[in-house]
Amino acid sequence: MPQNLSTATRAVDIHGHGIPPRLLDDIRRDGERLYGGMSVDDSPGGPVVYLPGLGKLRPMAPAMLDFRDRLAWLDERGIATQIVSPWLDLQGYEMPASAFVRWATAMNDAVAADCASSGGRLIGMSTLPVSDPKASVRELERAVRDLHLPAVMLSTDPGPVPLHDESLEEVWSAAADLGAVIVLHPSLTGPASHIPNSADFGNLYWRGIDTMFAATRLILAGVFDRHPGLRVVLVHGSGFLAYQTARLDRSYVIGAVGPQTLRRENPSDYFADFYHDTCLLGGPALQLLRTLAGDAKLVLGSDYPMPIGDPDPVGTVLAAGGDEATNRRILRDTAIGLFRLAS
Repeated sequence: MPQNLSTATRAVDIHGHGIPPRLLDDIRRDGERLYGGMSVDDSPGGPVVYLPGLGKLRPMAPAMLDFRDRLAWLDERGIATQIVSPWLDLQGYEMPASAFVRWATAMNDAVAADCASSGGRLIGMSTLPVSDPKASVRELERAVRDLHLPAVMLSTDPGPVPLHDESLEEVWSAAADLGAVIVLHPSLTGPASHIPNSADFGNLYWRGIDTMFAATRLILAGVFDRHPGLRVVLVHGSGFLAYQTARLDRSYVIGAVGPQTLRRENPSDYFADFYHDTCLLGGPALQLLRTLAGDAKLVLGSDYPMPIGDPDPVGTVLAAGGDEATNRRILRDTAIGLFRLAS
């Protein structure tokens, strides 16, 4: 238990990843027939999945496949609850559309089942086959109403359909109507991956750049004007977005970011529509994000079990210097309200 953390706080981590092992069995059994040619090979580092349209993924470490031992990790860090999304690499945005629909359904079923066996400590997130917007709406409705998954994790760059594309309007509308939280997570194959001579810094900087791109495009495309009830979380402390809103406003004023006309005066006025996780790995950086975004817009995030995630997420929040009420809000209260969790 981190020092200075009351046992009554019972922190909620909204940024975890996992793959139920039963999904690997599904791939071995039906990968060719149902999922467009998916397959699994064993390697010293863990199972390696071949994903149609993307190729071989990174090996899955045991922690990614485990839905029980992670509870001990949470206990050691004073975290009562973790919201678990299907690992982004395996969500299938590059798959053929019909296979993608079947795969998203299988993922959501498996995540819901494995989280349900945790005694309420793990809460699942869904994924959506965004290349088929109508199927995405149906799956979102099923995930929220039948599987009781309160949120959906989407890539900031979901293959051939960008998030700001007009074809996804009905998805945003459904999310707002259902009260489903959208958690945006960057991939390693987004726009920033095309920056020359930057591969060494991919997991360090690409993700922050792609989060900023996606959020900015949603703002400028008027998505929040048309769907004011939409609730969106940006992981990794919102990437670089929080620190560049004044530059975005100036670009908008001088017409350097296209002919968009927003209902609010400046693009930065929409910054308040986002929530941000705390996965910045340092107290001073989080303190700055608190100043820019406001305490009520921050939620705890670890990025478990990724090596570059925060090994002490609660400690990072405490190191940002907030008072007890502020820390309780960030560690627990905002997430409970946002994701509609039992208090």
